[in-house]
Amino acid sequence: MCQGSRKIESQGIRTMNAEERKRQILEVAKRLFSRNGYYETQISDIVKAADIARGTVYQYFKNKDDIFTTLLDNFYRQWENAVSTGITGVSIKTIDPVDYFRHRVRMTLVFFESDREMCNIVLRMGHGLQRDFESIIRKMEKRIYTLIQGDLELGIRAGNVRKDLNVELTANLLDGALLHVAYHYFVHKKNEKAPVDIEKIAGEITAVFRDGIFTRQASAHAKPQRQ
Repeated sequence: MCQGSRKIESQGIRTMNAEERKRQILEVAKRLFSRNGYYETQISDIVKAADIARGTVYQYFKNKDDIFTTLLDNFYRQWENAVSTGITGVSIKTIDPVDYFRHRVRMTLVFFESDREMCNIVLRMGHGLQRDFESIIRKMEKRIYTLIQGDLELGIRAGNVRKDLNVELTANLLDGALLHVAYHYFVHKKNEKAPVDIEKIAGEITAVFRDGIFTRQASAHAKPQRQ
């Protein structure tokens, strides 16, 4: 970091408020974790990339573990908000069940695409981290599973989902499918120039699962997908 920046901080002159500074540290750390890995990234790397004094980091975080955990917790909360966008407060009786399913799939993929660095951290780097971090990352899978399970059970009660459906098996299949699709398009193929057509992918995923999940009546009323 340049000497002038250190002098400004030592004089107590703040160019960012506390929330902005904390967000800056998190964004820089996220970029480094995604590019270099958790174990290869040190506090000194974050300090240098953010162009701040080392003590500034410790004003907001206890250590590197605290930064990483905060990133994960924020990511999970943002995902839960994202998948509910546009359907909060909507009655299951007034929304087409297949459209509802497609919306959940699409918003999950949109969310992962919107933050490919965290997508890389969670889906590629998650396995092999120390136990505490891996358990936090596994919570993401559990939350997706729980949401899918709840939607399926709600659909059964509303008469839109087959009563004989194996909810546990189906929720696990969908959970794994969504995470793997996100990894494939937003991590594995991240350097490809062609844009990802999320609307089309969500429609294709819906088509694959539709007849196995929904009652004939619900499937028959589903809107045709664009080609």
